[in-house]
Amino acid sequence: MESHEAKETIRRSQQGKGKPIISTEFQGYRLTAVGNRIHWSKKHQTFIDFLGDYIRNILDPHWGNAEIAKPLEERHQILQWYDALCALQKENMKKPAGEIQDMPLNGLVTAYYGLAYNLYLLQHNAELQEYLIRRLKMTDSFYAAYYETFVSAWFILAGFELRIENEQDGGRTHPEFIATRDGQSYSVEAKTRQAKKNHFDVGNQLYAALRIESQLPRVIFIDMNVGADADFEAFGTQALDAIRGREAKLTIMGAAAPPAHVFVTNQPFHLALEQTRLPQVCLVTGFKISDFGEGAQFPSYTDAHKARVKYAALYDVQKAMVAYKIPVTFDGEIPEFAFGEAERRFNIGERIEVAEGRFVTLQSGIVAEAEKKAYLTVIDEAEQGAIWTAELTDAELAAYKAHPETFFGRVVSVGGNIGDPLDLYEFFLNGYKETPRETLLEFMKNAPDIDELKKLPDDELRYRYAEGLTWSATKQAEEN
Repeated sequence: MESHEAKETIRRSQQGKGKPIISTEFQGYRLTAVGNRIHWSKKHQTFIDFLGDYIRNILDPHWGNAEIAKPLEERHQILQWYDALCALQKENMKKPAGEIQDMPLNGLVTAYYGLAYNLYLLQHNAELQEYLIRRLKMTDSFYAAYYETFVSAWFILAGFELRIENEQDGGRTHPEFIATRDGQSYSVEAKTRQAKKNHFDVGNQLYAALRIESQLPRVIFIDMNVGADADFEAFGTQALDAIRGREAKLTIMGAAAPPAHVFVTNQPFHLALEQTRLPQVCLVTGFKISDFGEGAQFPSYTDAHKARVKYAALYDVQKAMVAYKIPVTFDGEIPEFAFGEAERRFNIGERIEVAEGRFVTLQSGIVAEAEKKAYLTVIDEAEQGAIWTAELTDAELAAYKAHPETFFGRVVSVGGNIGDPLDLYEFFLNGYKETPRETLLEFMKNAPDIDELKKLPDDELRYRYAEGLTWSATKQAEEN
């Protein structure tokens, strides 16, 4: 069960919280289910191979071939990417044909295969409308539709169910889709600015999104559409000022503008095709929602924590954007292990034969990245413990970096830095979630308001204790 949990943890880290990839091998073919369709091929060794065929088929091979017949500069953007991708693949082919090749993950690869992956996610988890495909094929609407596929993908990966709206219904305006999770539904609208603007004002996009009719809480995505070399400090300041400055005065059809959860992003892949280090930005804030995102202020860590829990599903969308990656394997396994570059040698609980007739069981392990070594705690059949050291290959080290929590075949905690005082507060809150009430009161017996603390419900008592620990820790850190 623990091994299965580790495999599911790895899969979810690659495939998100939506429907898993459904695929199997049968009589030499790789079969992959997408929604109610089955795709098959003898050439799909990786999920990337599948996506390459999938996008060609979903966009229509006849359309693609017609575009390829044009001069390169006159082709649709997708086919210009395809031409550049073929050149990149040819440049990086160092192994015989049919073997799995490595390729740098640059803006071009992410733009082309990211679009393919987003369309797959829509068809597999919700609905892929022909209207969206038509908009993607039209040069004037391509980038807006392209961005919408990313926004849809982030919600799917965050575990939302999507209901795609019929934007061709001229009776009223429609959002891109309705997203539902944990019993709460949101109206989601996506806007993108024209490229190469020399400012970061998002007022026009905010106004256009707020004009969309909806009775549900609103979520608005606005993409800055600027390159990877933009001034991101000015990005955050100007975008936030543009939103805050319109809260009091913006009107829609003569009435005060409705509130909205706003995500201001920058996806520079299509503007930096050859670059491999591409900063993605996601500024989250509230328009007339004071307890959400950047700029929200709280009287206590407990209030901030409750707001984080309240909007947990939306914050998961932000996390999905940050963690967005295109799967390489069908089953979610780390590529280094899946394709034979490395072998899973260390699995907690597994018996290992170290000499003829002599076995030990792996109890735990840690990795020292700088030393390229694993330190293993083992126990033999006589219950004698020992610490062994194992040299790690480059492929094993890469597999560890990809998912350190499951490197030893179980989900184990890997130490990390506390990001901010609220993270520290939640660390304390989780650390004492099973502590009995009597023990907490004993810890707090010298508090001046102990009589009031005794009257609090268990949850509120735990909040107060975590609050006190956090204030004490932050004050000590400031003094040091």
